Parts: sequence; C-alpha cells; structure tokens
Amino acid sequence: MKKLFLLFTLVFMFAVGNILAQPVVTEEFEYTVGNLLTAEGYTAHSGAGTNAVTVVPGNLTYPIYPAAGLGDMIQLVNTGEDVSKNLPADITTGTAYASMLVSIDSARTLGDYFFHLGPNPISTTFRARLFVKLAVNGNLAFGLSKGSTNASNPPVYGDSIYTTGTTYLIVVAYQIDPTTTSDDIVKLWVNPSLGGAEPPALLTLTDATQTDISVGSYAFRQGSAASGPYLKLDGLIIGTSWDYVVPVELTSFAAVVNENKVTLNWTTASETNNSGFEVERKSASSNWQKIGFVNGNGSTTELKRYSFIDQNLNEGKYNYRLRQVDYNGTFEYSNSIEVEVLNPDKFELNQNYPNPFNPITSIKFSLPSAGNVKLSVYNLLGQEVQTLINGFKEAGIHTVNFEAKNLNSGIYLYKLEANGLTSVKKMTLLK
Repeated sequence: MKKLFLLFTLVFMFAVGNILAQPVVTEEFEYTVGNLLTAEGYTAHSGAGTNAVTVVPGNLTYPIYPAAGLGDMIQLVNTGEDVSKNLPADITTGTAYASMLVSIDSARTLGDYFFHLGPNPISTTFRARLFVKLAVNGNLAFGLSKGSTNASNPPVYGDSIYTTGTTYLIVVAYQIDPTTTSDDIVKLWVNPSLGGAEPPALLTLTDATQTDISVGSYAFRQGSAASGPYLKLDGLIIGTSWDYVVPVELTSFAAVVNENKVTLNWTTASETNNSGFEVERKSASSNWQKIGFVNGNGSTTELKRYSFIDQNLNEGKYNYRLRQVDYNGTFEYSNSIEVEVLNPDKFELNQNYPNPFNPITSIKFSLPSAGNVKLSVYNLLGQEVQTLINGFKEAGIHTVNFEAKNLNSGIYLYKLEANGLTSVKKMTLLK
C-alpha cells in the first residue's frame, strides 16, 4: 500500500451486495450463454439430451429481491430433459424455502409442474411440485402438490389472476414435521409481501399418501407437449429461513480513515427483523472484539444508511466487520474490510479551534514518535496559567480540550514540548 499520512483521507469502498445472508443455494445462472446446465454441475435425471436446458441471455428483475437482475437465466420448454442438483447438505429439520423469479411465455390447460425439491439422491420422490396452467378465463394459475398427482389426487391451484410475460416472485416451502413419516407440509406464495415475518401462504397443504423426505436436491422440469409450459426462470434462492427471501441486504460497506479516526458507513436496501449491528474490530495483536452497536430498523424495504466512528487509534492495520443481529438472536457476519492508520511524518502543533473561543477550545498536535509530552498555556507575561498534558504519549494525532472559564479575555500562548522539539502558537479568549 502506498504510504499516506494521516491528514490524507483514505476511502475503502466495497460493493458487497447481499453479504449478510448466507442461503444454502443462490443460482443466478452466471454461466456462458448457450451452455448446458449439465455442463455447470447439473445432472439430467430424465430425458437426457432432449431439448437440453441451456443458459439464455438476459435476466429477470423484481423490486428488492436480492437475486434479481443478476447473471443470466434459463428457458424451460416442453418435451425435454429434466435437470437436478444436490444441495451442499441435506435440510433435515425446519423448513426449506425455494424462491425464484418466473416469467411464463405460454401454458397449457392441463397444467404441469416445472420445479420441485427432492432427496439426495433425487430418485423419483419429487416433493413441493410447482405447477402452472392456462385457466378458462385466459389467465394463468399457479399450483402446488406435495408429491405425485393423478385424476383422484390433482394439484391444488390458486386464483387465475396472473398473465404471460410478467415476472413473478414465487416461493415454495417444504416444512418438515418430525412426528410422523407422512405429515410434512408444502406452501406456495406468489409475489409475497417482502417486509416482516413470513406472511400467510397462498396455498398450504399436505398429503398423507406421500412419504416425507429430507430435502437434499432441487430440479427444473420440462413436461409433455400437452401439459408443459414455456417459461423463463431466474434468481433461485434456497434457504432455511423466510429471511433468506428478503434478508438484511447490505449493499455497501465503507471505511474512511482520517488521521487516527476510522468512520464506517454502510447501507441496506432491505431489512427483516433487524435488531441492529454489532461493530467488531481486529488488529494484528488482538482477536475480533465488539467495539459498538448501531440500532437497526426492524423490517423495511426502504434504503437505510448507517455510520459508526472508531477514534483514537494507534498506527497499524485494522479489520472491521458487522455482526447483524435479529430480534430472535440469530446473526450473520458481513465480509471484513481492512484499513491502515499511519502515524504523521512530522512534529506539528495545530491552531486551536475555535479561535477566538469562549470558554472552550480544542488543541490538536501530531507526534511522529512516542515520548514525554508537555502542553502548557501561558499569558503574555510568560506565566504558566495551566498545564494540559505532562506525561508519556504514543505517536499519532492527539486532541485536548482547554477550558478557560476562570481566565480573563485576552491573548494566550500555548506551547508543545516533545522529544527535544518545541512549538508555540497564539489563541484569543473573547468573553
């Protein structure tokens, strides 16, 4: 790093996106356009090679959603291969949430599913199947089933109020109930509210005829010509909390070094159940330690800005990070950023501020090396009227306040002595 003195302001800015939430899977299809998903870690578990699922240019956008407008997307058609991918680890308790952006090009009246969860290995035990169909009114309806369907056990559809060519945020959940082996619950949301706790689902259902699973995989499906839709899909997020749909989305984290002071600034695009941020610091000689707390804004989809100042730092390199804490005590760490505080290159006594003053002013001085320091105030007769500092000080920038409520108006001198050097300046007390 280039050596810069403390009087110069260093700004370290990182565009960090969503750096607090850590979902199980985030799929933004940031691959080469035209690549097959099977070349990007996916497995064709049915119909391999027929109308293979490929990456197409462009992406889908949706307000606030953290995976919107990134990377590219996939096009699903009918009569084609189905592809799947395993999760890094099975979800065995709680709820698995899968959120995604979908734009339907066309659908069939019979309807069919195009996304589902499964175990690892995937086998044919498909769960939380997400359907779409063309309704009699010409609109679309999204549907859901826990598992396999037939004429006597069809999927359940919501209202037919959706249209082709529109981007929808869809969330599917698989809720694991450990009491029996066939009572897990599936849920569906379309364009849910993005602020606060989990909202009521559009559809909630179970099916005792379908065995329960641990969620270990997800899949994109291309149905038959008679039932399968054509659609674009983007921005898949799989996690174990509703907060992963709209987490505390930290969009920037910056550190500004000014002399021996570091100012941290950060911005959130959205927050869910955010109690606040613990500010942590680490140096070469210490582990991470909490140095402050900044209150959050609970649940909001509005842009929020935060700031914290860490003062009186010695020369050295420091790392900072945020520990975002929810109301329920859960937390996530941000990425860390590193700054360097440098000692001044010369002995210097600054003009007091404000000047003239009444009755308090601040005096700042710079020490390029540590040593014994004396800072005193004199009248124009050369009499010492107050000693402000008389002792050892570390190298760096120092500030001391001088209160003159017991002195008369007039001109005073203040003298700094350190390491064999002396500097004197005038100040005016005006009552």
